[in-house]
Amino acid sequence: MLKYSDSEVRVFHPLCEKALNIALKNLRISNRYQVVHHRYTGPLEMDFVIENKITRKYLCVIEVKRTPSDVQSTRCQFQAESYVQNNSGQNEKPFFILTNLETLISFRYDATKPKVHQQMLQPGLEHVCDFSSDNEENIVNKLSLSFERIIDNFVNDVYTYSTTLEQFLTYMDGATSNDKKWKSSMAILMYEYIRGAFESVRRNDLRYDVRVFHDDVKQLCLEANRVDFDGIFKYDASTFLPTHSISTSILSEIYQYGSSNISGEAVADALHNRLTEGKHHNGEVATDSELAMLTATLAKMINGDLSFNKKICDPAAGSGSLICSAIKVFNIDATRLKANDINKKLIELLSLRLGLSFPNSINKTNAPEVSSMDINNLSNAYFDDVEVVLLNPPFVAGINCVTRKQTFYNTIRRIKGSDAITARGQMNLGAVFLETVCWMVNSGTTIACIFPKAHLKERGEEARQFRRMLLHLFGLNIIFNYPAEGLFESVVEETCIFVGKAHQKSNEITVYSSNDKVSDIDLHSLCSYSGRYSTTDFSTIIPGIEARKFTFNELDSSIDDGWRLVCSEMTESMDFVTRNILSNTKLTELSKTTANYRRGNVGGLGVSDLVFLDSFDNLYKKYSGVVNLSAGMRNAQHNAFELNSGNSEFVDFNSLSSTLATNIINDYIPLQRASKGQNRNTFKSNSEIKKIAKRYGKVVFKENSVLVPTKLRKTGRVHVTRIPMYVSTNFTVFSFLNADIANIIGSYMSTVFYQLECEVQSKDHAGLRKLELQDVLTTHVPECSMISQNEMAAITREIPSITFLDLNNPIIRNIDKIWSEILFGKNATLILNESVRLLKFLANRRNPKK
Repeated sequence: MLKYSDSEVRVFHPLCEKALNIALKNLRISNRYQVVHHRYTGPLEMDFVIENKITRKYLCVIEVKRTPSDVQSTRCQFQAESYVQNNSGQNEKPFFILTNLETLISFRYDATKPKVHQQMLQPGLEHVCDFSSDNEENIVNKLSLSFERIIDNFVNDVYTYSTTLEQFLTYMDGATSNDKKWKSSMAILMYEYIRGAFESVRRNDLRYDVRVFHDDVKQLCLEANRVDFDGIFKYDASTFLPTHSISTSILSEIYQYGSSNISGEAVADALHNRLTEGKHHNGEVATDSELAMLTATLAKMINGDLSFNKKICDPAAGSGSLICSAIKVFNIDATRLKANDINKKLIELLSLRLGLSFPNSINKTNAPEVSSMDINNLSNAYFDDVEVVLLNPPFVAGINCVTRKQTFYNTIRRIKGSDAITARGQMNLGAVFLETVCWMVNSGTTIACIFPKAHLKERGEEARQFRRMLLHLFGLNIIFNYPAEGLFESVVEETCIFVGKAHQKSNEITVYSSNDKVSDIDLHSLCSYSGRYSTTDFSTIIPGIEARKFTFNELDSSIDDGWRLVCSEMTESMDFVTRNILSNTKLTELSKTTANYRRGNVGGLGVSDLVFLDSFDNLYKKYSGVVNLSAGMRNAQHNAFELNSGNSEFVDFNSLSSTLATNIINDYIPLQRASKGQNRNTFKSNSEIKKIAKRYGKVVFKENSVLVPTKLRKTGRVHVTRIPMYVSTNFTVFSFLNADIANIIGSYMSTVFYQLECEVQSKDHAGLRKLELQDVLTTHVPECSMISQNEMAAITREIPSITFLDLNNPIIRNIDKIWSEILFGKNATLILNESVRLLKFLANRRNPKK
């Protein structure tokens, strides 16, 4: 029998392709149309298209998922819609299908219907077969019949748009700012949604049409709460309106939608997106359904089956996508689930999604426990019956959550009796949240947590303390790395999964690295694997997945320098750097070559587009002839190795009269507002701006400085200054005694060898290579005293010809050959070619070529 954990590509796709081909054959149109697997539209890969053999245009797109929840997921529907949008002139017809073989929904793209739920075709969600009772042959036969009917309709342009959520969502948008109206509206509308879903599964618990209650909100809540759904219907006069009226058309729409979309996924996803729009910086991001299932599977691999009377909990559950994934993975009933979220407007969605995960059995004695509390206010006994915690904590940068963190620190101090491990610097909220959970749960509780992957490699004090907490408190057992493709579109950082046993140190940590997208991972094969794991190298355990075991001591000893060793894509390059860079007697750590280094100064406190005067044309035209301007480097966009000028012009406010400085700033303020779109009350005063501008003017870097960009994507830039320069925070700057030393070190930094080491020492940030000052200091550059006069002469002659490497496609230049001969002698060509291969591999993995 098929399982939701089977590989999407290796199991689901072949069955879908077979059913599609049978449908074309039965319709007698296989001479006109063909099924094409994995066709690209721009950078996006479609699962299947039905293509006209003559025109090569597409009749429809078919996107395959693994679960009915995925089919009903707004995010997955939007993904499929985007393929049709991107196809544009390649479409014969704008139809698309989303299916997990067991269920399917068909759509017709229409630019005048901007929301994907508006494009759904009748009858909405179709139930094709049942994985629990149908074998693969039956699944293919039943699916082919459904495809046959749908494709025939597509060919003949026969379609009717289904009932949508449009009126419902528009109405709820208008209730967002009024808590009582929101709560009352959700009660009335979700009553009708659940009534429609119940009638579809032949339950008559909610036998009365909502209109029977004559707008009496309390009576309606009492009736619905007999079943359960406490998060929606638990009545409190202080939170509900006594009576509330909603138009009949909206009530009819939501009832019909519930009858054809039983799970509540679409409603929960759509409303969650509306409620959290623009709030992702506050950590309000829904968990992708495929990632949720992987997280739950890893938790079960460590925990095993849930013990008698024990529960699975998500204390930051949002609208419930993560905790709902545990239902099938652990094969549990509703009473084994416990969910909490501080956002009270998400509680209705959480209650709906959890309750309708059990449409046939949900009732007062068989229901999840749902609450809406600040985790710091949960009772001491809240986690007593919890054996597994699933967690996607709020990802909020440390600088944006200073006040929020203090409550967590107080909670930890109350439980622990001393300060939190994560009470360091600008620690992000997710790390503090995770530590709080670790102190609140019982020893041995399994915790599976989704977290930014950058924490594996960063060298800052915050990242070091977080890794220390993972080993010594979280009880790290598993690290699971995977491609970012298709996940968390609103989040710029790659993520990974940590699984641990709270307060129980593990002697061995298993690190998995998936080359498959999360949606393609064969979870059944992963959790069934019983073979050996290498303790020295990453090796394939199942197709698409590599793994390696590390000892506690290996990870503990590398906490300060970062866990690059757990990133399988880094291992070959790390070995290369160790053999050829670290052990090379002609190279030394950059930190040992000069004491004069720091990050660029301009922009750290804002208003950089004031002091870089050419940021605004009007400002520049008015004052460029009045003030003295100096060379400035604002960003890493200059293509010259030697800098005889900057890429911006800087004005030193210390050299201006008070009146002139005030006038420039007064002219600048409205330009800044128009550019940034900010509110007036968020702006600094004239005097505050002047103080910052003068501070920037006090730091000018002398000639013979080397500028290393903190963020790069495709081009391996590095610069040597020939004149004094004002430099932004986009660079780290190393100043040297003379031009010869700057030329030696700067020219080497431009080479493939140095750029490769930078890829190893950096962290990925949305495809960018990000190098903080402490990362750059660990890189290696020539020991100048080891360079002969002849070698120096060769370098000097080549300086004017230095161009920058395309990191995605590095071409060997003369400067690379010169340095390769200096460093590696007779092995120069071999090592140079190897470094090019490795640099290209890492750069393309970080920032794939489109």
